[in-house]
Amino acid sequence: MQISSYAQSLNMRSSMTQIQTQLADLQRQLSTGLKSDSFSKLGDARNLVLALNNQVTQSKSYLDTIDLTALRVKSSSDALTRVNNISSEMKNGGLTSTFNLTSGGQTNLQITAGSRLDEIVDLLNLNVGDRQLFGGKATQTEPVVSSGLMLNGDTTHAGLKTVIAQRNAADIGDGSGRIALSSPVAGTVSIAEDAANSPFGFKLADVHSSLTGATVTGPTGTPPAVDVAFGATLPNDGDTISLDFTLPDGTSTTVTLTATTTSPAGAGQFTIGADATATATNFQAAVGTSLQSEAKTTLKAASTAQAGNDFFSNTPQRVDGPPYDTAVALKDGTADDTVFWYRGDTSTPAGNNFLATIGDGSQMAYGARADQSAIATVVKNTALLAAVSYTGADASEAAEYSEMTKRVATDLDFAGTQSVVNLVTDLGLKASTLDSAKTNLQTQISTSQTVLADTQNADPYDVASQLTTLVTQLQASYQVTSTLSKLSLANFL
Repeated sequence: MQISSYAQSLNMRSSMTQIQTQLADLQRQLSTGLKSDSFSKLGDARNLVLALNNQVTQSKSYLDTIDLTALRVKSSSDALTRVNNISSEMKNGGLTSTFNLTSGGQTNLQITAGSRLDEIVDLLNLNVGDRQLFGGKATQTEPVVSSGLMLNGDTTHAGLKTVIAQRNAADIGDGSGRIALSSPVAGTVSIAEDAANSPFGFKLADVHSSLTGATVTGPTGTPPAVDVAFGATLPNDGDTISLDFTLPDGTSTTVTLTATTTSPAGAGQFTIGADATATATNFQAAVGTSLQSEAKTTLKAASTAQAGNDFFSNTPQRVDGPPYDTAVALKDGTADDTVFWYRGDTSTPAGNNFLATIGDGSQMAYGARADQSAIATVVKNTALLAAVSYTGADASEAAEYSEMTKRVATDLDFAGTQSVVNLVTDLGLKASTLDSAKTNLQTQISTSQTVLADTQNADPYDVASQLTTLVTQLQASYQVTSTLSKLSLANFL
């Protein structure tokens, strides 16, 4: 008969089974490094682990967004930095360039402008991460047309060169800048705009006279006119009259005529005649000559600049013609007859049209758009330089070129307006925001992962110690079981 009871045997076997179960769990912890093989076995720490895991996953998603956004911001900043360098190059060239024509009837500055325009178009059509950077929300369409199409148009669409030519014709008219000269009565000269409310040509702004014996009135009437009536007392040698004109691009010029006893009179002079009628005749001829000279130089340059403004506006403006030299109004260009240089998103405001979620409840608007005023100004002025050409046969072309390049330099000075540097600076601030957000997220992830490790991970030294203890206990249990199984009355005796 055996000494151990059946109950004692069962208790021993149950104890061994528990030890084996604990041993298997410790071996799993040692191999996986985790305290538990399921969240349900973590007890009260389960909800914390689930929350932290979700937080880490979301934070990593934000980091992915930040990295892609940072790439786009840097690419945009690099592109606009180059655009700004080109702007400076064109501005400095406008201040220093001389009228020395090379092949094609252009100066070296203009030829360079053509190459730079190609480069600007490529920069503004930059695509990063399957997204156009400078087209706003229209992310899959190149926002800027090719420089060739922009300048030359095609068989059905007018490009910049055509818009300039039509605007020049409308502003210069018959050669006098849309100013009509007449002598309504003997001894009187009327200087009038040729049409009421027309946007073209010289616009009379003011008149200043020191002409002895002459009565000067205006500008008044519709269309505005200045009347100069010479009297019995004739002007003295050296007396002057100055006509102030507003030009199409908003700038101004002054035509000054000086009375002289010399005949023939020099440029900017009129000969004092024997009487009022003869003096008026000489004065009218001199005004006409001066207007024609000013029209071919200052007015034409201002007209070209305004044609650029018209073409690069959101809706391009065209001279309502033909005929163009007598036109009295502008009209909207349409997609059927005019090149629209910008084909991206046109919603307002322009810029910061992309939105990136960079943290819980944290979003950042970013991005620049090709039609923002600063960028469009660089495109416009570079295109103007590239579009105009000269024959070299007209002596007035040098003065016209000087007036045009002066306007380019002034426009690219960005006085009191948004500049490309402002856009680059804004992108730099966005990059700094992204860096800060990234650092914060990385800190959050590190902290969460530390807490997760403390909660989920098993201490290998502690597990090994427990394993050793359980193995010893299991071996002892086996020995006791073996000994008890051999006990009997015979063996006892």
